[in-house]
Amino acid sequence: MKIRLLASTLMACVVLLFSALSLSACTGGPVPDLGERDAAVSSVMRALNVHDKNQLVKLAQPGPQTADSYAQLLLSQWGGVKDSGYSTVYSSEFSPDIVAVRVSTTDPSGSPAEVQFSLRWNDKAWLLNIGPD
Repeated sequence: MKIRLLASTLMACVVLLFSALSLSACTGGPVPDLGERDAAVSSVMRALNVHDKNQLVKLAQPGPQTADSYAQLLLSQWGGVKDSGYSTVYSSEFSPDIVAVRVSTTDPSGSPAEVQFSLRWNDKAWLLNIGPD
């Protein structure tokens, strides 16, 4: 339970860090596509469901070199969650380019689970936002 709390706190810090960084950066690219955002969430949920760390890392690229260890952290926290029939809540307080995602689903035992991660808009695509960079 302490590991789950620590991981949740770490993820919240990562989301806040990227939100702060996005405030200082200017983006002149296209407006983020909300339909593609839903597809990105679906891809993340599928990778979590089947414990596919390599796919999580791919969904974050280009991303930090530490993406592998952060992908493992996501799997240790939410690996095996149900990847269909879930509900998603998006939060974008500071920038439309960084979105906090909260997915209500069930864990492998059928108990309620709330998966949390963030996405970032980069070069016309939504990417999984993992790592400290």
